[in-house]
Amino acid sequence: MNGNKIYCIGSNLESYKSLQYLISKNCKIDTLITLPKGANDNVSDYYDLHDFCHQNGIKVLATTNVNSKNTIDQLKEEQPDYLFTLGWSQIFKQEFIDCFSGFIVGTHPSKLPYGRGRAPVPWTILEDLRTSAVSFFKIDTGVDTGKLIFQKEFDIPERSYAQDVYDKVAMNLGIGFHEIYNAISNQQEITLKAQGEEGATHRGKRTMTDGLIDFQKGVDEMDRLIRAVSKPFPGAYCYYKDKKVIFWSVALDHETTYSGPLGQIHKRTDQGILVQFADGNLWLKEPVFDDHTAVEKKIFRIGDRLGYNVQDEIFYLKNAIKKC
Repeated sequence: MNGNKIYCIGSNLESYKSLQYLISKNCKIDTLITLPKGANDNVSDYYDLHDFCHQNGIKVLATTNVNSKNTIDQLKEEQPDYLFTLGWSQIFKQEFIDCFSGFIVGTHPSKLPYGRGRAPVPWTILEDLRTSAVSFFKIDTGVDTGKLIFQKEFDIPERSYAQDVYDKVAMNLGIGFHEIYNAISNQQEITLKAQGEEGATHRGKRTMTDGLIDFQKGVDEMDRLIRAVSKPFPGAYCYYKDKKVIFWSVALDHETTYSGPLGQIHKRTDQGILVQFADGNLWLKEPVFDDHTAVEKKIFRIGDRLGYNVQDEIFYLKNAIKKC
């Protein structure tokens, strides 16, 4: 490595798969910057990498804020050269960027400048894209705006789930970082190309509540939602008998012989339940409660409705309040 100190930063499953690939290729990673053990509340696909680093001789710098004085001071003392961003959502401030004598390699799973911003894997499915890319770029203080190193494009099969796209992203991350690692090792020039703003789009942050299954929406939109927020993300959910139920998978209704009120359960099998939406039905499958215990299909009764009738609930609530 000609004395270069390579650091990585990440705290999710994608980070693990990328780091695992680099280690399998005999890459020398000095330190991983990651979240403290157990600090996972704000990372939906969190993966604890402490043990993996210990097993592979990688030092750990644990922090919840890379721009904090303590983190900056430690980095200045260690004098690293390059940082590979495997999976980290914080924006890096200039003082943090300046800690690396080479530069920071940023990544984003979209064909930049298209798709800057948050939740790129779910948005890829929600937008029903058939191709995407992992973009590698030199980090600056903007949001996914740095000069491009290269992009690794990949196809997305029809009706893919989040995990399918996630796995393609992780594979291309590992391959791309390995190429950059070899270029640094061999002292090859890494060329950079400005992104430009033509075709740029920006995606907003998504939270767990964005996974609510809305029976007033069409089947195509809800089919994409359930696939987009499935594992390794929190999942799509609704309420039944005052319990929150997550459905991990979905299937289209090819018979189209049932109709009824929104949210009504038409059929029940060992695989799932057939439920009414605005313009048709979907099979909702692999149900679990929000504590992730399995839901027995027999609790779903034919003719019952999922979700809440909001106006009725407000009426009952107001009357209950009046009686207090």
